[in-house]
Amino acid sequence: MRKNNFFQQQGATLIVGLIMVLAITIVGLSAVRGTALQEQMAGNMRDRQLAFQASESALRQAEASLIGGVATVPVGLQQGFIESLDSSSTAFWQDYDVNWKALAATYAEDLANVSERPMFVVEEVSYYGSGLDGNANDFASLMKAGMDVRYRVTSRAVGGSTDAQVIVQSTYRNEI
Repeated sequence: MRKNNFFQQQGATLIVGLIMVLAITIVGLSAVRGTALQEQMAGNMRDRQLAFQASESALRQAEASLIGGVATVPVGLQQGFIESLDSSSTAFWQDYDVNWKALAATYAEDLANVSERPMFVVEEVSYYGSGLDGNANDFASLMKAGMDVRYRVTSRAVGGSTDAQVIVQSTYRNEI
């Protein structure tokens, strides 16, 4: 009877050992999968940062072209500089290929690690200025205030792949 008990204990040890190996394998596979996911997330974040920096560069180039007063702004005469668009919705800017790719100017320099050069559009936006006396119904003060001109600068860039797209927009006003 003792012999029989001895064989039963060794069989149980084998089963427990196999279960432990299976558990360790599952934990190891989960760790590998988590590491791969984190590496993919880090790559996507880098791609988005590249796109953001490229878009910011194009935005700064467009704003630099506005420095020096209204007389130097080639609105309507140069690629990327246009009169105000009906662009109140974000869908207009997100539909890049159809809506404004033909209007946009290309960033001047090559940028490393991005799949294409960023592009920008400068819109001249005119509106009645802030010289009003506070009475919204006073048409005479509205006409006296005159038109103010601001510029809406929009740039778009992609990162290392075209999956990461960033659109940056600013409003610029010349101080005369």
